[in-house]
Amino acid sequence: MTAGTIRAETPDNSGLRHPGGSEPYLKEFEVVLDPAGGVQRFDASFALDRFWIEPEASDLAQQAYVEGLIDAARKRGETPVLACCRTLGRAGWLKKRFGGFHIVLVRDPVQQWLSFYSLRRRPRPTYFELCHYVLLLEMAAWRDASRQILGREFGVSGPLSQRLATVRRAFKRRPASLSFQAFLAVWLASHLKALPHADLVIDVDRLARDQAYAREIEAAIAAGSGLKPDFSDCRAPAPHGEAPPIEWRKAARAVVDAMGLHEAIVGADAHPILYRKLAPALAALPPARAGVLARIGEMLAGVAGGAALARLQTRFRRA
Repeated sequence: MTAGTIRAETPDNSGLRHPGGSEPYLKEFEVVLDPAGGVQRFDASFALDRFWIEPEASDLAQQAYVEGLIDAARKRGETPVLACCRTLGRAGWLKKRFGGFHIVLVRDPVQQWLSFYSLRRRPRPTYFELCHYVLLLEMAAWRDASRQILGREFGVSGPLSQRLATVRRAFKRRPASLSFQAFLAVWLASHLKALPHADLVIDVDRLARDQAYAREIEAAIAAGSGLKPDFSDCRAPAPHGEAPPIEWRKAARAVVDAMGLHEAIVGADAHPILYRKLAPALAALPPARAGVLARIGEMLAGVAGGAALARLQTRFRRA
Protein backbone atom coordinates (compact mmCIF):
# COMPACT_ATOMS: atom_id res chain seq x y z
CA MET A 1 0.00 0.00 0.00
CA THR A 2 1.11 3.54 -0.80
CA ALA A 3 -0.41 6.99 -0.45
CA GLY A 4 -1.31 6.71 -4.14
CA THR A 5 -3.18 3.42 -3.79
CA ILE A 6 -5.05 4.79 -0.77
CA ARG A 7 -6.26 7.79 -2.75
CA ALA A 8 -7.28 5.58 -5.69
CA GLU A 9 -9.62 3.26 -3.77
CA THR A 10 -12.94 5.01 -3.12
CA PRO A 11 -16.59 3.94 -2.92
CA ASP A 12 -17.26 5.81 -6.16
CA ASN A 13 -14.96 3.59 -8.20
CA SER A 14 -15.30 0.32 -6.29
CA GLY A 15 -18.45 -1.01 -7.91
CA LEU A 16 -19.51 -2.30 -4.47
CA ARG A 17 -22.69 -0.20 -3.94
CA HIS A 18 -21.13 1.52 -0.92
CA PRO A 19 -21.89 5.08 0.17
CA GLY A 20 -19.06 7.51 0.82
CA GLY A 21 -18.39 9.15 -2.53
CA SER A 22 -14.78 10.02 -3.24
CA GLU A 23 -13.48 9.68 0.34
CA PRO A 24 -10.80 6.94 0.29
CA TYR A 25 -11.70 3.75 2.14
CA LEU A 26 -8.33 3.52 3.86
CA LYS A 27 -7.54 7.19 4.44
CA GLU A 28 -6.74 6.59 8.13
CA PHE A 29 -3.83 4.34 7.14
CA GLU A 30 -1.84 7.27 5.71
CA VAL A 31 -0.43 7.94 9.20
CA VAL A 32 0.91 4.38 9.58
CA LEU A 33 2.49 3.87 6.17
CA ASP A 34 6.01 2.49 6.26
CA PRO A 35 8.52 4.53 4.21
CA ALA A 36 9.86 1.20 2.92
CA GLY A 37 6.39 0.27 1.64
CA GLY A 38 3.14 -1.05 3.06
CA VAL A 39 1.64 -0.44 6.48
CA GLN A 40 3.86 -0.58 9.54
CA ARG A 41 4.00 -4.06 11.13
CA PHE A 42 1.37 -5.47 8.76
CA ASP A 43 1.74 -8.92 7.29
CA ALA A 44 -0.55 -10.46 4.64
CA SER A 45 -1.10 -13.49 6.87
CA PHE A 46 -3.21 -11.32 9.20
CA ALA A 47 -6.03 -11.33 6.63
CA LEU A 48 -7.19 -14.91 7.21
CA ASP A 49 -4.43 -16.82 9.01
CA ARG A 50 -5.34 -17.68 12.58
CA PHE A 51 -8.78 -16.25 11.98
CA TRP A 52 -10.02 -18.79 14.54
CA ILE A 53 -7.45 -17.81 17.18
CA GLU A 54 -8.50 -18.56 20.76
CA PRO A 55 -8.47 -15.82 23.44
CA GLU A 56 -5.55 -17.41 25.32
CA ALA A 57 -3.36 -17.99 22.24
CA SER A 58 -0.19 -16.03 21.57
CA ASP A 59 0.31 -14.07 18.35
CA LEU A 60 2.96 -11.44 19.06
CA ALA A 61 3.19 -10.15 15.48
CA GLN A 62 -0.54 -9.52 15.17
CA GLN A 63 -0.60 -8.04 18.65
CA ALA A 64 2.18 -5.58 17.77
CA TYR A 65 0.32 -4.55 14.60
CA VAL A 66 -2.93 -3.79 16.44
CA GLU A 67 -1.01 -1.95 19.18
CA GLY A 68 0.57 0.19 16.47
CA LEU A 69 -2.84 1.17 15.08
CA ILE A 70 -4.15 2.06 18.54
CA ASP A 71 -1.04 4.07 19.41
CA ALA A 72 -1.22 5.99 16.11
CA ALA A 73 -4.72 7.21 16.98
CA ARG A 74 -3.87 8.11 20.56
CA LYS A 75 -0.78 10.09 19.51
CA ARG A 76 -3.11 12.23 17.38
CA GLY A 77 -5.46 12.80 20.31
CA GLU A 78 -8.10 10.56 18.74
CA THR A 79 -10.09 7.60 20.04
CA PRO A 80 -9.06 4.42 18.21
CA VAL A 81 -11.94 2.62 16.50
CA LEU A 82 -11.04 -0.65 14.80
CA ALA A 83 -13.60 -1.47 12.12
CA CYS A 84 -12.62 -4.91 10.86
CA CYS A 85 -14.43 -7.29 8.52
CA ARG A 86 -12.35 -10.34 9.38
CA THR A 87 -12.24 -10.33 13.18
CA LEU A 88 -15.32 -12.27 14.29
CA GLY A 89 -13.26 -15.43 14.73
CA ARG A 90 -10.72 -13.60 16.91
CA ALA A 91 -13.05 -11.24 18.82
CA GLY A 92 -12.24 -12.90 22.15
CA TRP A 93 -8.51 -12.68 21.46
CA LEU A 94 -8.74 -8.97 20.67
CA LYS A 95 -10.84 -8.21 23.72
CA LYS A 96 -8.56 -10.12 26.09
CA ARG A 97 -5.50 -8.19 24.89
CA PHE A 98 -6.85 -4.72 24.23
CA GLY A 99 -10.04 -4.34 26.27
CA GLY A 100 -12.32 -1.75 24.74
CA PHE A 101 -15.99 -1.71 23.84
CA HIS A 102 -16.80 -4.47 21.36
CA ILE A 103 -19.66 -4.17 18.88
CA VAL A 104 -20.77 -7.01 16.62
CA LEU A 105 -22.66 -6.02 13.47
CA VAL A 106 -25.03 -8.64 12.04
CA ARG A 107 -26.50 -8.47 8.54
CA ASP A 108 -28.97 -10.68 6.65
CA PRO A 109 -26.69 -13.56 5.55
CA VAL A 110 -28.57 -14.20 2.31
CA GLN A 111 -28.18 -10.60 1.16
CA GLN A 112 -24.57 -10.58 2.31
CA TRP A 113 -23.80 -13.68 0.25
CA LEU A 114 -25.67 -12.25 -2.75
CA SER A 115 -23.36 -9.23 -2.55
CA PHE A 116 -20.39 -11.55 -2.90
CA TYR A 117 -21.99 -13.63 -5.60
CA SER A 118 -23.08 -10.60 -7.64
CA LEU A 119 -19.40 -9.72 -8.16
CA ARG A 120 -18.59 -13.13 -9.67
CA ARG A 121 -16.98 -13.07 -13.10
CA ARG A 122 -17.96 -16.41 -14.56
CA PRO A 123 -16.59 -18.92 -14.11
CA ARG A 124 -14.30 -17.30 -11.55
CA PRO A 125 -15.59 -16.69 -8.01
CA THR A 126 -14.52 -13.51 -6.25
CA TYR A 127 -12.10 -13.21 -3.36
CA PHE A 128 -15.13 -12.81 -1.09
CA GLU A 129 -16.34 -16.27 -2.05
CA LEU A 130 -12.89 -17.87 -2.04
CA CYS A 131 -11.91 -16.66 1.41
CA HIS A 132 -14.89 -18.49 2.90
CA TYR A 133 -13.74 -21.76 1.36
CA VAL A 134 -10.32 -21.17 2.91
CA LEU A 135 -11.83 -20.42 6.33
CA LEU A 136 -14.20 -23.39 6.14
CA LEU A 137 -11.30 -25.73 5.44
CA GLU A 138 -9.43 -24.37 8.45
CA MET A 139 -12.25 -24.65 11.01
CA ALA A 140 -10.70 -27.37 13.14
CA ALA A 141 -13.72 -27.53 15.46
CA TRP A 142 -16.01 -28.20 12.48
CA ARG A 143 -13.90 -30.60 10.44
CA ASP A 144 -16.69 -33.16 10.01
CA ALA A 145 -19.17 -30.45 8.97
CA SER A 146 -16.64 -29.08 6.48
CA ARG A 147 -16.20 -32.50 4.94
CA GLN A 148 -19.96 -33.02 4.75
CA ILE A 149 -20.60 -29.63 3.11
CA LEU A 150 -17.77 -29.94 0.59
CA GLY A 151 -18.39 -33.62 -0.10
CA ARG A 152 -14.86 -34.77 0.63
CA GLU A 153 -11.73 -34.19 2.69
CA PHE A 154 -9.77 -31.31 1.23
CA GLY A 155 -6.52 -29.89 2.55
CA VAL A 156 -4.89 -26.58 1.66
CA SER A 157 -1.53 -25.24 2.78
CA GLY A 158 1.03 -22.58 2.02
CA PRO A 159 0.72 -18.78 1.93
CA LEU A 160 -2.68 -17.18 1.50
CA SER A 161 -2.24 -16.50 -2.22
CA GLN A 162 -1.48 -20.19 -2.79
CA ARG A 163 -4.48 -21.35 -0.75
CA LEU A 164 -6.79 -18.99 -2.62
CA ALA A 165 -5.47 -20.33 -5.93
CA THR A 166 -6.03 -23.90 -4.75
CA VAL A 167 -9.65 -23.36 -3.76
CA ARG A 168 -10.30 -21.40 -6.95
CA ARG A 169 -9.20 -24.37 -9.04
CA ALA A 170 -11.23 -26.80 -6.92
CA PHE A 171 -14.48 -24.86 -6.57
CA LYS A 172 -14.79 -22.31 -9.36
CA ARG A 173 -17.21 -24.50 -11.35
CA ARG A 174 -19.12 -25.91 -8.40
CA PRO A 175 -22.81 -25.02 -7.93
CA ALA A 176 -23.81 -21.72 -6.37
CA SER A 177 -25.43 -23.65 -3.52
CA LEU A 178 -22.00 -24.83 -2.38
CA SER A 179 -20.70 -21.25 -2.33
CA PHE A 180 -23.67 -20.25 -0.17
CA GLN A 181 -23.24 -23.19 2.20
CA ALA A 182 -19.52 -22.49 2.66
CA PHE A 183 -20.31 -18.85 3.38
CA LEU A 184 -23.12 -19.66 5.82
CA ALA A 185 -21.03 -22.23 7.71
CA VAL A 186 -18.31 -19.62 8.28
CA TRP A 187 -20.93 -16.95 9.06
CA LEU A 188 -22.47 -19.13 11.76
CA ALA A 189 -19.20 -20.30 13.28
CA SER A 190 -17.86 -16.72 13.30
CA HIS A 191 -20.86 -15.23 15.04
CA LEU A 192 -20.99 -18.04 17.59
CA LYS A 193 -17.40 -17.19 18.52
CA ALA A 194 -17.91 -13.42 18.56
CA LEU A 195 -21.31 -12.92 20.20
CA PRO A 196 -20.24 -14.08 23.71
CA HIS A 197 -17.61 -11.30 23.71
CA ALA A 198 -19.88 -8.55 22.39
CA ASP A 199 -20.73 -5.57 24.57
CA LEU A 200 -23.32 -4.56 21.99
CA VAL A 201 -24.93 -6.40 19.06
CA ILE A 202 -26.35 -4.33 16.18
CA ASP A 203 -28.84 -5.57 13.63
CA VAL A 204 -27.56 -3.64 10.60
CA ASP A 205 -30.72 -4.23 8.55
CA ARG A 206 -32.90 -2.81 11.31
CA LEU A 207 -30.53 0.10 11.96
CA ALA A 208 -31.10 1.31 8.42
CA ARG A 209 -34.90 1.32 8.57
CA ASP A 210 -35.89 1.93 12.21
CA GLN A 211 -35.09 5.40 13.52
CA ALA A 212 -36.15 4.57 17.09
CA TYR A 213 -33.77 1.62 17.09
CA ALA A 214 -31.03 3.85 15.66
CA ARG A 215 -31.47 6.27 18.58
CA GLU A 216 -31.24 3.34 21.04
CA ILE A 217 -28.02 2.16 19.44
CA GLU A 218 -26.54 5.67 19.49
CA ALA A 219 -27.27 5.89 23.23
CA ALA A 220 -25.82 2.43 23.89
CA ILE A 221 -22.57 3.30 22.09
CA ALA A 222 -22.31 6.61 23.93
CA ALA A 223 -22.83 4.88 27.28
CA GLY A 224 -20.33 2.14 26.51
CA SER A 225 -17.56 4.07 24.79
CA GLY A 226 -18.11 7.79 25.27
CA LEU A 227 -18.41 8.28 21.51
CA LYS A 228 -21.62 9.75 20.07
CA PRO A 229 -22.30 8.51 16.55
CA ASP A 230 -25.16 9.85 14.44
CA PHE A 231 -27.00 7.13 12.49
CA SER A 232 -29.71 9.39 11.09
CA ASP A 233 -28.30 8.92 7.58
CA CYS A 234 -27.66 5.17 7.94
CA ARG A 235 -28.66 3.32 4.78
CA ALA A 236 -28.36 -0.36 3.92
CA PRO A 237 -27.82 -1.34 0.28
CA ALA A 238 -31.07 -2.00 -1.52
CA PRO A 239 -31.82 -5.76 -1.56
CA HIS A 240 -30.54 -7.51 -4.63
CA GLY A 241 -33.45 -7.64 -7.03
CA GLU A 242 -32.75 -11.16 -8.19
CA ALA A 243 -33.80 -14.13 -6.13
CA PRO A 244 -30.89 -16.23 -4.88
CA PRO A 245 -29.93 -18.66 -7.68
CA ILE A 246 -30.31 -21.57 -5.28
CA GLU A 247 -32.82 -23.23 -2.97
CA TRP A 248 -31.34 -21.20 -0.15
CA ARG A 249 -33.76 -22.32 2.58
CA LYS A 250 -32.92 -25.96 1.91
CA ALA A 251 -29.20 -25.12 1.72
CA ALA A 252 -29.33 -23.20 5.01
CA ARG A 253 -31.07 -26.06 6.82
CA ALA A 254 -28.46 -28.49 5.46
CA VAL A 255 -25.68 -26.36 6.96
CA VAL A 256 -27.42 -26.12 10.34
CA ASP A 257 -27.91 -29.92 10.29
CA ALA A 258 -24.28 -30.60 9.30
CA MET A 259 -22.97 -28.37 12.09
CA GLY A 260 -25.49 -29.59 14.66
CA LEU A 261 -26.51 -26.03 15.54
CA HIS A 262 -30.24 -26.29 16.18
CA GLU A 263 -29.83 -25.76 19.92
CA ALA A 264 -27.33 -22.92 19.39
CA ILE A 265 -29.89 -21.11 17.23
CA VAL A 266 -33.25 -21.85 18.85
CA GLY A 267 -32.28 -23.09 22.32
CA ALA A 268 -33.04 -21.29 25.57
CA ASP A 269 -29.53 -19.81 25.72
CA ALA A 270 -29.28 -18.90 22.04
CA HIS A 271 -28.69 -15.31 21.02
CA PRO A 272 -32.00 -14.21 19.45
CA ILE A 273 -30.40 -12.40 16.52
CA LEU A 274 -29.19 -15.65 14.94
CA TYR A 275 -32.71 -17.00 14.77
CA ARG A 276 -34.08 -13.69 13.48
CA LYS A 277 -31.65 -13.81 10.58
CA LEU A 278 -32.31 -17.49 9.79
CA ALA A 279 -36.02 -17.64 10.60
CA PRO A 280 -37.18 -17.66 6.95
CA ALA A 281 -35.12 -20.80 6.36
CA LEU A 282 -35.87 -22.60 9.60
CA ALA A 283 -39.58 -21.79 9.50
CA ALA A 284 -39.86 -23.37 6.06
CA LEU A 285 -39.49 -26.92 7.32
CA PRO A 286 -41.61 -29.43 5.37
CA PRO A 287 -44.77 -30.63 7.20
CA ALA A 288 -43.32 -34.10 7.74
CA ARG A 289 -40.59 -32.61 9.93
CA ALA A 290 -42.53 -30.07 11.92
CA GLY A 291 -46.09 -29.92 13.20
CA VAL A 292 -48.37 -26.90 12.97
CA LEU A 293 -47.63 -25.71 16.52
CA ALA A 294 -43.87 -26.00 15.99
CA ARG A 295 -44.05 -24.02 12.75
CA ILE A 296 -46.16 -21.30 14.40
CA GLY A 297 -43.62 -21.14 17.21
CA GLU A 298 -40.76 -20.78 14.76
CA MET A 299 -42.50 -17.92 12.96
CA LEU A 300 -43.15 -16.14 16.25
CA ALA A 301 -39.52 -16.63 17.22
CA GLY A 302 -38.56 -14.71 14.11
CA VAL A 303 -39.87 -11.69 16.00
CA ALA A 304 -39.23 -12.67 19.62
CA GLY A 305 -36.02 -14.69 19.26
CA GLY A 306 -34.80 -18.20 19.91
CA ALA A 307 -35.24 -18.07 23.68
CA ALA A 308 -38.93 -17.27 23.24
CA LEU A 309 -39.32 -20.25 20.93
CA ALA A 310 -37.73 -22.55 23.48
CA ARG A 311 -40.07 -21.33 26.23
CA LEU A 312 -43.07 -21.77 23.91
CA GLN A 313 -42.03 -25.34 23.08
CA THR A 314 -41.53 -26.12 26.77
CA ARG A 315 -45.05 -24.93 27.61
CA PHE A 316 -46.53 -27.07 24.84
CA ARG A 317 -44.64 -30.13 26.10
CA ARG A 318 -45.90 -29.56 29.66
CA ALA A 319 -49.46 -29.15 28.39
